[in-house]
Amino acid sequence: MVERTQKVLAELHDLVAGAKGVPMSASCMISRADALALIERANSALGEDLAEAQRVTATSLETLERAQQEARQIVAAAEEQARYLATRDPVHEEARRKATLLEAKAVADADALRREADTYVDARIAAFEASLQKTLAQVRVMRERLSRRSALDDDTGTHALPRLDA
Repeated sequence: MVERTQKVLAELHDLVAGAKGVPMSASCMISRADALALIERANSALGEDLAEAQRVTATSLETLERAQQEARQIVAAAEEQARYLATRDPVHEEARRKATLLEAKAVADADALRREADTYVDARIAAFEASLQKTLAQVRVMRERLSRRSALDDDTGTHALPRLDA
């Protein structure tokens, strides 16, 4: 593609290089018509070469985009295949088995810890209940003594509060 323009420029160079020199100067004499014709051909060739270069560039960009898209698809397929193969790997199966065992142990440990916590709380509540019963028994005894001492249950107009039966 560039060869057309280079060929015309080479002809123009040869025209100037082969021109007759003007005595006592660096100037030369060339045919104006020949020079203009070569310049016209160079412009035309350059335009064609430029159009060809733009077409090639556009095609190259499209090809590059297609290649990049295809590369992304290949990478995605390879990643999917790797995930699939990893799930079939014996190491993966061993890891899954160990995970199942660890999960079962964690559940068992949690159940044991829950039972231990429930036992502790039940023991504390039982101790509190015993303490409350002892306090209630002491309150009953004190009310009975107070009632006997002050005769609160007599019909003298003073009445004790009703007794609570536990």
